[in-house]
Amino acid sequence: MCSQKCLNGGKCIQKDTCECPKGYYGLRCEFSKCVIPCLNGGKCKGVNKCRCPAGLAGDHCEVGRRLMAGDCSRGCRHGKCVNGACVCEPGWRGRYCHRSYGISDEIV
Repeated sequence: MCSQKCLNGGKCIQKDTCECPKGYYGLRCEFSKCVIPCLNGGKCKGVNKCRCPAGLAGDHCEVGRRLMAGDCSRGCRHGKCVNGACVCEPGWRGRYCHRSYGISDEIV
């Protein structure tokens, strides 16, 4: 019935119409979707599998830090990397959350 084979376990249900399994879509079930989206620039590759940028890992690219020049690739000492920039904890500032503020570092 289908002129081309249904992919990824899809079934031909009528002329050139595939019924796709959960997590797949498209005329031939050729596209996959991630129910839980990939984070930090990761790309969906298969059902709930992410291809992560360099420096990141985990099922959804949630572990590690993205390695890119000009962002927080050196790490955030007292904060977290969010969308390529350090978001500092209270009391810290600077590109890498490495400078304290509000309390003098000098000994009086």
